[in-house]
Amino acid sequence: MKKLMMMILGVLLVGILSGCSGASADETTYSKIIEKGEMTFAMTGAYPPFNYINENGELAGFDIEIAAAIAEKMGVTAKPITVEWDGIIGGLTGNRFDMIIGSMAVTEERLKQVSFTDPYYYDGAQFFAKAGSGLNSINELENGKVGVVTGTTFHEYLDGMTNIAEILQFQSDVDNFKSVDQGRSDGLVTSKVVGARAPIDYGVAIEPVGDLLYTENIAIAIRQDDKELLEAVNKALEAIIADGTYAEISNRWFGINILEK
Repeated sequence: MKKLMMMILGVLLVGILSGCSGASADETTYSKIIEKGEMTFAMTGAYPPFNYINENGELAGFDIEIAAAIAEKMGVTAKPITVEWDGIIGGLTGNRFDMIIGSMAVTEERLKQVSFTDPYYYDGAQFFAKAGSGLNSINELENGKVGVVTGTTFHEYLDGMTNIAEILQFQSDVDNFKSVDQGRSDGLVTSKVVGARAPIDYGVAIEPVGDLLYTENIAIAIRQDDKELLEAVNKALEAIIADGTYAEISNRWFGINILEK
């Protein structure tokens, strides 16, 4: 009789534990964020003024403040994580963090791997050369050496240009700027906003050359199965735009609202 009771209790315990693990497995990323009171987001920390390490050794920038504002609307806090750009999507799909708020452009190729929120700003790819280069367009380069950050859409664009002999790859635009300033490359392609601030922020003598190469929608990347989180982040983004928080942050960093085309 004692053995029978032990067996019954054992079966019941297994059932209870199975039920607990099943409930845990059913938790969504969004419910875990709300329960923990924290959302994690990734960026490189090397893309000023959108995200970078300031003089106090702290992460700062437009992306960081937008993430904090979105988190506040969701009733949680935002925890930034720095990741190298060429591995950032793999980090998201591998569950290392909840989302990417790191100035990522929406592309067809990326949409095969992740989902995107509504755009949180609009940008454009700009060619920059050393000040006084005499160039009027990137097309005037012959056997050009042009720098980009590894894994960006800028690299893909340059791949299709026959007058570019070498695409130099950098982990951050800071090194990219210095390469042009020191004459080690003929120019670079980056965000029009990022490049325009480089002479102010880093004292490099570069200037925009020619028209924008193309425009981009910049959005927050989220895992494809996290539909509840996608909806919540979109609602929070809409809320900070509606109440003026977004415009205040944008104007403080850029002097304009970069969500307006």
